[in-house]
Order: sequence, then C-alpha cells, then structure tokens
Amino acid sequence: MDLVELLQQAQRITNETKMDTEMPRVERTVSQVLQVTQELHSRVTQTGTNDLQAHTLLGSKGVDLPKLSQKLETLSARKSFEPLDPVADTDIQGYLKNERENAILSVIEETNRSTFRAVERQKWRYVYADWGDEKEALLNALVGARQQDFPDVQRQVLPTSVADNPEPFSRLAGPIQKAYAMKIKEYNEAHIQSGQRENLVAAFAKIALQSFDDEHVHDMWNVLEYMSTVTPLARNTDPIHARQTAPQFVQQARTYLERRYKIYMETIVQKNLLLTKRGGVPSTYTLVSCYVSINFTKLAALIGLEDVSNGKPLWPLVYYSLRSGDLGAAIQFLKEWGACPDLLKMMTMQKRGDTETPHPRIETTLKLEYNNKLRVCNDPFKKAVYAIILTCDPHDGHAELMRTIDDFLWLQLSILRLNDKRHYDIEQLTYAGLQSLILDKYGENYFNAREKAPLYFQVLALTGQFESAIEFLARTETNRPHAVHMAIALNELSMLGAPSSVQAPLLSCEPDDPVPMKRLNLVRLIVMYAKCFEQSDTAQALQYYYLLRHFKNPKGGNVMLSCVCDLLVENYSDEILVLVFGEEDQSNTGRLTGGIFEDFHTMDCDKYSLAGKVGDELVDRSNFEAAIRLYFIGGQLDKALRLMCSLMSQVVHQPTRRGTLRDRLRITIKKLDAALAARKMDVEAHVLVTYGMLTQLMQYFDMIHSGEARMAAELLANNRLIPTNSAEVDECVTNLRRMGPEIIKVMPDVLLAAMNIIYEEYVHTMGNAAQGSEYDDDAISDDKELTLRHLRGRAKALTNMAASVPYRMPEQTNKRLVQLEILMH
Repeated sequence: MDLVELLQQAQRITNETKMDTEMPRVERTVSQVLQVTQELHSRVTQTGTNDLQAHTLLGSKGVDLPKLSQKLETLSARKSFEPLDPVADTDIQGYLKNERENAILSVIEETNRSTFRAVERQKWRYVYADWGDEKEALLNALVGARQQDFPDVQRQVLPTSVADNPEPFSRLAGPIQKAYAMKIKEYNEAHIQSGQRENLVAAFAKIALQSFDDEHVHDMWNVLEYMSTVTPLARNTDPIHARQTAPQFVQQARTYLERRYKIYMETIVQKNLLLTKRGGVPSTYTLVSCYVSINFTKLAALIGLEDVSNGKPLWPLVYYSLRSGDLGAAIQFLKEWGACPDLLKMMTMQKRGDTETPHPRIETTLKLEYNNKLRVCNDPFKKAVYAIILTCDPHDGHAELMRTIDDFLWLQLSILRLNDKRHYDIEQLTYAGLQSLILDKYGENYFNAREKAPLYFQVLALTGQFESAIEFLARTETNRPHAVHMAIALNELSMLGAPSSVQAPLLSCEPDDPVPMKRLNLVRLIVMYAKCFEQSDTAQALQYYYLLRHFKNPKGGNVMLSCVCDLLVENYSDEILVLVFGEEDQSNTGRLTGGIFEDFHTMDCDKYSLAGKVGDELVDRSNFEAAIRLYFIGGQLDKALRLMCSLMSQVVHQPTRRGTLRDRLRITIKKLDAALAARKMDVEAHVLVTYGMLTQLMQYFDMIHSGEARMAAELLANNRLIPTNSAEVDECVTNLRRMGPEIIKVMPDVLLAAMNIIYEEYVHTMGNAAQGSEYDDDAISDDKELTLRHLRGRAKALTNMAASVPYRMPEQTNKRLVQLEILMH
C-alpha cells in the first residue's frame, strides 16, 4: 500500500469518528498517543486483574470509575470521628466526684421509689381496712331493733361466762412445762441442801421417755444425752474451742449412728428369720451376713459388684460391718476372702490403735489404687470402704449408698480428720468443714426444717452445733420448752457456749470463735421463757432465775438478783412482796418470816439485801413510795427516811383525804416511828431532825385544817421554827439552815399559815375590844393596844424571816405576807 492510499484511509476513519458535539477536538501526536498508552498499560498492570474486572463491570454500567475514585479521595472523616477541640488530660478528681454524686443520686432515687411504694401499699391497706369497717357496719346495721323487718336474718346468741375471780393465764399449765418445772425445783433444792449436781440431761431424757408421748422429743433428748456423755469439761474452759479440738464428740456421733443402724439391721433380720436361717453365737459378723443375704438374694442385685463368692459379695459385708461400728468383723470378712492385703494390714493397725508404726507406703499405695482404679469402679461398696479407711475424697457423695440422712452423716463423720491428723498436701474434710456444710451450705431449706424440726435438730447436735440446734428449736412455741431445758442442762454440764455479754442476741458469735460455731445467750432464753408465767407462778419463775446466779450483768451485778428486781418492780403489789419476802414478825419489829426467797439461802445476797436493791431500782424509776417500803423491809432506814422527807415536803401542807398520798404516808410514818424506836442509831442526825420536823409540821397543818389554830400556833412556837419578834429572826434562820432542804421548801406554806393565824387574831382583837387575846399570859398586858402592837411585831418578824430565808419565796407568797402585814396597821 502506497502513502496515498494510506492517507485516504486515515481520512476516511477520521470522518467516521467525527461527532456532532460542541466539545473541541483533541489532536495528539504519535508520541503523545504512545505516552498515554504506556501510562494506561502501567496502570492496568499495577492494579491487577481485580481492578481491571471492576473497571470493566462498572464501565459496562456507565460508571466513570476514575472520577468516582477522585470523589472518594476528597471525602474526610475528620468532622465525624475527630473532636473539634483538643482532648484534655483525664481529671481523676472530677471523675470520682461525678461518680460519688451519681451514686448518691441513685440511692436517693431508689429510696424515693421504695418510699413511694411503701406509702402506696400502706394507703391501700388503710383503704381496704376502712372499707372493711364500713362493710361490717353496714352488715351490722341490717339487723336492728325491728327484727320483723328482716325475717331472713337471724340473731345468734352465744352464752358466755366469766369467772368471779379470774386468774392470769399461765404457760406452766401444760403437762410438759409442769414436768420440766418440777424437775428444776428438785434440782435446785438438792443443790442448795447438799451441793450435789445431778446430770440434768439424763434426768430430762428420762422424763421425756416416761411422761411425754412423743417419739420425736424422746429421740432429740436421746441424741443430746449421748453426745453429752463425754469427759466433763472444766468450768473455766471455753466449751466452743474445747468442742472443736476434742475428738470425742466426733466419735460419740459416729457411735450413736452406728448403734442406730445396728438396731435397724436387727429389726430387718428378725422379720426375715426363715430366709436368713441365723444361728450360732450372736455377733455383728453373723448379723451382717444375714442382713447382706436378705438384700442380695436376687442375681440382679449382684450386677457390678466385685469379689462375689457363693452368691455373697465381699464389699457389702465389709461396708455394713463398718456401718455397724465393728471393724473386727470387717477384718474377718477380708481375711476369709483373702483380698486386698494392703487394706487388710491398714485396717488391722487401725483396729489395734497402732499410731506409732509408720505405714505411709501402704497408705500411698492404697490411695494410688483408689485414684487410678476405684474412682471409675462399678462397685460402690468397695469405693466407700476405701474412702472411709483412707479418709479421703470428701466430694464423692456415694449416692448409691445414701438412703437416709443418717447414712450421709455417718459417712461424712467417718472420712473427716481432725486438725492434728490432717495431711495438708491433699484435700480432706475437717470438723469445721462438716459443720459449715450442714449449717451454711445445706441449711434449713435442704432439710425441710420447718416440717422436720426434730430431724434438723439431731443433725446439728450430732455435728456438735448445740447452740444453733437449740436456737432453731426455740423459734416455735411447741418446741420452746424443750429447747430451754436443753440449754439449761448443757449449761449445768459446762457444755454450752455463752456470749461474753448477757445483752448479746439470742444467737451470736465472738470474733475469735471458729467458723461456723455460734454462742447461745442462756440468760435471754430463760428470761424470755420465765416472763410468760412470772405473774401467775412467781415461785417457779424464781427457780428458773436461780439458774442464772453465776452470770454477771454489764454493771457486774448478779443476773438472778437483776431478774428478781425487775419482777418486783414490774409487778409491784402487796401480794408479790409477801410472797417473796414473807410477812412481818410481830415479835421482832423490822424482821420478816417466810417468803420464797428464803429457799435460796446459799446466795451471797439475802432477802433484806434484795429488798435494798429493789428499792434502788424503784428510786431510779421514780417510784419513791414503793421504794420506801422496800427500804423499810431491807432495814435501810436512812434511805427510807430520806425519801420520806422528800415526799412529805410535797404534801405536808395539803388537807388529808382518804386514799391520797398524804393519807398513805401517815400510815408509813407509824411504821417508821416504831422502827426508829429500836434502830435510831442507823440514821444520820440531820435526817432524823428533818424527819421529826416534817412530822411536826404535818400535825401543825392537820390542826389548821381542823380549825385548831391555837394548838397549831403553840406547836409551832415550841419547835422555834418561826420567830415571835424581830429579835428572833436570825436565830430561826440559823436553826433552819441546820435542817434539810425539805424544810425550806415547806417554809412558804408555814409562814403563810402562821400569818393567817396572826391576822385572824388581829381581826378578832379589833372586833372584841373587851375580850383579851387568845394568847394572854403573864408576860403580855391585857391592854388592847399592847396586844395589837404585839401582833404587828409578830407579823413584821414573819415578813423579815421571809426575806432572810435562803430560799426564793414564791411571788404570790411574798405579796400575801406583805398585804396581811399592811392590813394590820
């Protein structure tokens, strides 16, 4: 092809590519085309085939991918994801302040919500109550006086009867409470007379067996009696710490459960004598053989068991021998079968009690065998025997063998180790761990304690938790008498853990007590029980309070005396005083004969000292009148007279009315005067003077109220309490200061009464000029003017004394005295 044809062909192609557009044509040289081609080639090779495919796909859809890429590159995420302001450093103080305020606000908000809910519930409760009252009132209004208007509504009249002399309800009315109370009284009397202490646990268990028709109560006392049959503890030993470290409590619990199971096996065997064909010498060996032959008669029962010979499996025989507490029978079965020589050797050493011969190799071999083979063994009896002998694997419950709670508890007691025999390199069950398992992990819900209270009590008692068991039993009204007397019996044996303070809750724990042991407040338990009948059976309540004689209250006093004081203060009456202290001895003034407190003559405090303590308590409660009587009973005349003076100063000026405090004090004065005739030396001199003057003033006002003014004036003049002239004012004030403050408090009434007598005499003299004064004597002239002058002088002396007395006179008294004096001029 020549150049002309090439040019024509190029022009033809150019004409075909022309487009009718306004866009300018782009003219490129060959070098420019080559450069663009190279750039496009390099771009395609760099982006790869994926970008090429993307370009092809998007290009076929009309998308300009290069332009789209440019637009994406111009996008910026700064405004969306980056802060406009610079980020400040963390403000810890502000953060904590904010968190604290948020916590406070959340608490306030939650409190508001709970308060509103409580108010809402209370509101609706009152609304329902009001509606109930309204409905009841409407229903009651239906049956009115006109019964004929409501013929279908019938009134039902119920006959009632009320005793003429009703007696207070007594909690000792039941046979159970009476039986316990009678035994407590016998125990106290025996201790007072001979000093001997009977085992109350055994005594109460005997009463439960003979008198109570309740098998559960008998079982509870039986468990407690068996657990308390250990070496007696010293009274200065803490029962809680001693119980946690003594292995005898664990052994007692195991022995009790083993004996119970042995009795159960005897019962089963006796019911199947034809099947067992029991013979020979009675022993645990033959008993277990018969029992196993009964339970494993069928071939299906032998599936999975190892070492079966002649239809009898070995390991059930060994297990039930251990379950019945006979290690010798288990050894005999192993010897007959000739199995497990290492286990037989270890059991033989345990039987002999050989603790000095080292046997760690045997124990290690057996534990390796247990871990490697027996954990997956199908024979549950063999696995249980190894666990018991090696005291290991406390987490395996051996559920196939646990038919009752006794089985579970016995197995746990069998595999636990005390602190002195623990191996700290392996996990083992301890006594405290078993107690926590029963009390905390399983607890009351697991044992259904509300419906099976005796069962839960026995489980706690068998694990040495006497305090928690008794406290649980004391929650219900039915079991409370048993709980109280169980606590009393254990305390008399020094086996009950008590708190350091008698004000502690019923169940508490000390900071150094081992977990989960608790302490029972026996004082609170007995007082709570005796309060129910101390009014109706006071004598028996004192028998219970006598058991608290060794306890001390926070002030260091005797708890028994504190309880008796509270009884007398809260139930003060003549009958109670006579019952406790006895009646007055007519032949010996101030002494009492009889009284139930005389039965406790071994106490450091007799009934007279008790009366003084009760008097102090009554004074603290401002019952002064009753305190005077108690001080009089206790022979503390000084305290009685001091209180008597205080009360007399309040009522000495009042008129006598029947039944008032003043009238009652007159009776008490007679008793005190009779006692002072023989025991005046026991009272301080100024108290005697004050008391004597107040009794004279009481007579003085009695005469005034009865119209005997002349005798009243003579009585007052003889005591030289008020002056007859101005010269005697200082002497009377000096005499007044020697007396007690009670006399000074009465002086306003004394001065006012004396001024009224003088004024009446003055009026009488002025009205009867011819008649002399009532107080005429040789020293006074019969002249009227001299008499009036004498009366004015006496009145002036009274006003002067009122101004000189070291006591702020009432304003009305001063005004009245001055007014009467002015009227005489």
